[in-house]
Amino acid sequence: IQVSGGFSEFWRENGKVVSSFLIAIGLCIVGAILVPGFLEIGHLLLMIKAAAFLGIIALAQVTVILSGGGGIDISVGTIASIGVLFSAVIMKGRAEYILPAIAAVGALGLILGLVNGYLIAYLKIHPLIMTMAMTSVATGIIIIYGQGRKIIGSPAPMIEDLANGRIFGFPVVILLWIVLVVMADFILLRTRTGQKLLSVGTNDVAATLSGVNVNFFRLMVYGVSGLVSALFGLLLLGYVHQAFWDIGNSYMFPSVIVCTIGGVLITGGSGRYLGSMGGALVFTFLQSLLVSLRMEEAFKQALFGLILIILLIAYSREGRR
Repeated sequence: IQVSGGFSEFWRENGKVVSSFLIAIGLCIVGAILVPGFLEIGHLLLMIKAAAFLGIIALAQVTVILSGGGGIDISVGTIASIGVLFSAVIMKGRAEYILPAIAAVGALGLILGLVNGYLIAYLKIHPLIMTMAMTSVATGIIIIYGQGRKIIGSPAPMIEDLANGRIFGFPVVILLWIVLVVMADFILLRTRTGQKLLSVGTNDVAATLSGVNVNFFRLMVYGVSGLVSALFGLLLLGYVHQAFWDIGNSYMFPSVIVCTIGGVLITGGSGRYLGSMGGALVFTFLQSLLVSLRMEEAFKQALFGLILIILLIAYSREGRR
């Protein structure tokens, strides 16, 4: 009975996170059956590497969603694009400009995030509307800068090594992802800051009565989201080698989906960063499997969306239960 009770408690707290990793393993097994070479070490590492980039920007999205208040940051992808553009222009492929690029891009992302946070927390603009408006502002900044000129710039060698390098044949960015997730989960579960984040996301009033300055805390949450998104853009530049004005946009909606698949409650207050890792693996493995099956593009997109909907419905039902 004690073993059963212990397992029940464990599953109640971690079931969604574990489920996301089990689904990822299941997709690997299906892929190995249907597609020759799907689990070859080179292809597997390539898939996990792609998942790592999605998982890193999802860390920003998890933080916003956990803070509650209907928080979803639509602007993470566009702010990441700004990070790509300005880090390329500042670094120009030279190592001595890495720190100035990090400082400038980080500061710009932080400012944009704080603007989001201030208008959401203090002026009570809905997060979806506010971050969508910020997306337009950020897109305007990119277009104004890039209009009529070719975007010239490249990552410094150190940034390229971080994004594409290997240690004993293992991609560095995957190791970076693991470290970031472990650190984020530690902060969430073992520090007062993490407990404040969960309490704000669960109930604003209760958090206020517990002494938390909810408005200021939510302001900082969006600031962190902007900072992480912009710095992710710097890493993304090292991955793709050159700047494209909308390159970060493709990560926006997937960053929300992987959070949900990973068990982060969309209304806030419940979830773990580790879950976003499982969600990123599921999303990437599923996408790779459908591509490997060489389906027609329209059918592939429809089936991909249908499977995601089924997963999201299953998690939604579990969340209500």
